[in-house]
Amino acid sequence: MGDISMDQGLTGELNRLAAACRILAMEGHDDVSLGHLSLRDPEGRGVWMKRFYLGLDEVRGPDDFLLLDFDGHILHGDGERHAEWPIHTEILKARPDVHVVGHTHPFHACLFAATEDPLQPIGMEGMHFTLNTPHYRETSNLINSQQLGRNLAEALGDARVVFMKNHGITFCGDDIPAAVITGLHLEKACKAQLLLNASGLTWSVPEREEWEGKVAVLGSLGLWDNFFSYYHRKLLRHEGAMAEAERMRAETMTWRRGR
Repeated sequence: MGDISMDQGLTGELNRLAAACRILAMEGHDDVSLGHLSLRDPEGRGVWMKRFYLGLDEVRGPDDFLLLDFDGHILHGDGERHAEWPIHTEILKARPDVHVVGHTHPFHACLFAATEDPLQPIGMEGMHFTLNTPHYRETSNLINSQQLGRNLAEALGDARVVFMKNHGITFCGDDIPAAVITGLHLEKACKAQLLLNASGLTWSVPEREEWEGKVAVLGSLGLWDNFFSYYHRKLLRHEGAMAEAERMRAETMTWRRGR
């Protein structure tokens, strides 16, 4: 396809996006070659999206992403695009605050997407989504047209996540850490609620003022970058890159002093 030069900043972001794909796979979002993550092109040309026929755990670097314009045409890269590219382009068109979009099929979130229930603030993870976890119920089929992509973006609204009827989840963020941690937290929150419902035990959630206060405190700590860095180190250990994981671990000693 077309030859588009990539500066050091974009190359670095795509390497980080590749690591994010593998983090999602490591934490239960893998589904053979399905699932995809994308990054808004910083020059406004469209979206960098994982290419088809690779599992999330197989994404290694910039060569595993395609640059698509907002009509789905491949501007750069080799390989085939995912059929559900309109998920990414239509959300990015509708949400200028969003720069990263993910669509995956984690086990518990897929089950929860088949329900009619709202997600509850059972633990820390669910607290970040309560009262704003919309369900897209138009179809359980692939979101493979721009109209369906627009409908999904409309269902998402101003939320960070949307459950897709008997299909999966779509999640987003203003950067890579925010989107990835959102996806990971959503799966954990769904698992917690499904297990509690199945237990037959009586359960409750904190008062709204309490959990909203906790979310505000956690947000002020800037934990998304911290959590993403932890998962990146875990990924490196998982992949046998112990020296690099240790180097990143040592860097955490300077974070607080640098704030």
